[in-house]
Amino acid sequence: MNKEEFQTKKNDINSKIRELKSQKIKLEKEYIESNAKYPIGSKVCITTNESKRYAYVKDYRIDFFDNIEPLFNKVKKDGTMSEVNLYVSLTNATIELVKE
Repeated sequence: MNKEEFQTKKNDINSKIRELKSQKIKLEKEYIESNAKYPIGSKVCITTNESKRYAYVKDYRIDFFDNIEPLFNKVKKDGTMSEVNLYVSLTNATIELVKE
């Protein structure tokens, strides 16, 4: 095998990898869109054994076990969405949509 053959095969493989990554991203997006419980940007109340907090749904992600988890932003004192992330353990947590 010479250098040109190597480069051609390498480029073909890289092209297939890019195509498969694109398909994976599209699949993940469809999975999240069809299973998201709350619209992005909606205000929710997160209740755990220790506390009750309000947050905005910023986005969703797929965890290691292919479960969909919401990502949250904190609520400012004036009630608008903050730029600061809110990290909450969703184990034994109840999430309810806040109607304003």
